[in-house]
Amino acid sequence: MSNSLLKQVLATSLIWATSVSISLAQAETDTSFKDTLAVKGLKLEANALNYQADASKGEALANQRCIACHGDAMLKMMTTYPDIKGQKAAYLFKQLVDFKRGDRSDPLMQAQAGMLSETEMKDVAYYYSTQTASDLSK
Repeated sequence: MSNSLLKQVLATSLIWATSVSISLAQAETDTSFKDTLAVKGLKLEANALNYQADASKGEALANQRCIACHGDAMLKMMTTYPDIKGQKAAYLFKQLVDFKRGDRSDPLMQAQAGMLSETEMKDVAYYYSTQTASDLSK
């Protein structure tokens, strides 16, 4: 391979890698997850769609409403309950919306999701997405 061709290939690779890095960085700072496939199909109000999730608000809500079933202590006893820590925020948000709307059926989760606004759901989903999955093997 000639030097000029090698330089072109390297330059193109560098430009591509830089653009991918910038796109990933922007995606990580957009806590609305409005452009994800999980959320695109949902019909949401503009304020909920554009809302930037707040992990600290999500943590407060999770400690009030979610920890009883999705906390480490319960997960060790009830292996059928999902460990939602570390899941993608958009996925968790969509599941909560589906429970609230009745598109997904579980009486306990429908009741819990029914008490949350869509912005609160985003906060909780974002909080859990920032957590590391529990090691339940201990």
